Amino acid sequence: MDKKTHVEDFDNMQDQVRELFKESVSKKAYGIWEDSFDVEKTGKKNFTIHYHGIPPIKTFKKECTDVLKDCIASLEGGKVKIKIVKSEAPKVTNPRLKKNIRAFKFLFFGMIFACISVFFITILCNYINNRDFRETFYNVSSLKVNERIRVVQVSDLHSCVYGNGNSDLAERIERLEPDIIICTGDIIDKAKPEAVFAMNLCSKLVKIAPTYYIYGNNEVEKIYGFALNEKEIDEKLGFDKTNRDETKLLELKDTYEQSLEATGVKVLKNEKDTITLGTTNVDIYGVLTSNPSSFWSYTEKSFADYIYENPDNLKITAIHEPFIFQEFDPEFWGDLMVCGHTHGGIVRVPVLGPLYTNEGGIFPERKGDYVYGRYVVAGRPLIVSSGLENKGIFRINNQPELVIVDINKF
Repeated sequence: MDKKTHVEDFDNMQDQVRELFKESVSKKAYGIWEDSFDVEKTGKKNFTIHYHGIPPIKTFKKECTDVLKDCIASLEGGKVKIKIVKSEAPKVTNPRLKKNIRAFKFLFFGMIFACISVFFITILCNYINNRDFRETFYNVSSLKVNERIRVVQVSDLHSCVYGNGNSDLAERIERLEPDIIICTGDIIDKAKPEAVFAMNLCSKLVKIAPTYYIYGNNEVEKIYGFALNEKEIDEKLGFDKTNRDETKLLELKDTYEQSLEATGVKVLKNEKDTITLGTTNVDIYGVLTSNPSSFWSYTEKSFADYIYENPDNLKITAIHEPFIFQEFDPEFWGDLMVCGHTHGGIVRVPVLGPLYTNEGGIFPERKGDYVYGRYVVAGRPLIVSSGLENKGIFRINNQPELVIVDINKF
């Protein structure tokens, strides 16, 4: 008899012992002792009962020794010797228990394999889907417009391309027939900050519609080399709260701006530009100092002029990060605000929303952060784009997007 056959015979014998034991004792006794022992054959007619129940072993011996001896003897066809010993842990010799353990292991490892498979399939499907971008449309009402004005927002491209030299992106924008194009920052990436990338894209965009460029944190790092918070700007320019001159920041050398404006793009750095579309005058204000600590310190006059001069003009406020809208509560930010930076939370969980941002942590939107989509701020719409960056493999349920905002009278 080979080893496998012996084990199967032994498991079968042990199962038979339990069946005989069940028939030989009361239902109550069987319920107490059913899973409290295992039988091991240690010689031709010698057996060891491994007891691992909760009641004292003396009670088990008193109530079960004779019954078990008779059960084993009837199976062996003669007298047998048994020894009952206390075991710290049960030996897994019960075939039913073995089957249960095998089933549990199969289920456990099957679930792990299924989860890993779903994870990798999800990653792969989203990666493929993210090779292209979607178009997200918003409708905004304002009594200040006399005809529809279409704004296309390009945000957080991070030096990615759609088509050769972003030709596919430019062609899609051209087919949308925008009246204004606003680039809300991080068009380049700090790890790949070549200016020629942005120039190639902007030279295409300006042929479609008036195009504006607002710096994001990646442009700021490339151009200034320091964070544009109040402390670092003051140290760089030698200012404090008694002598700040907000115009001096704009005088710092910026060859990137010169290159951009050579293509026909208008770079807005804490300043506004006014254009006329049909019979509607539009003021566009681009924020450079988007850090809440430096926003009012370095925009006090220019932002007030933008808000209060020509109040009948349509006001569009463009900024890279949404933080000032979360931090401050003025009466009016503009008729439309557009921003990006958050990448929509990278991973979007159904029902729960954006999973994570660097600034807001886990589920930031549930804490009140502006992460993705349309919000109402000071009674006006704020649009937060999830951006066009598609390099990462963990952008889940969050396809890159091109934002289109149609502003109508009603």
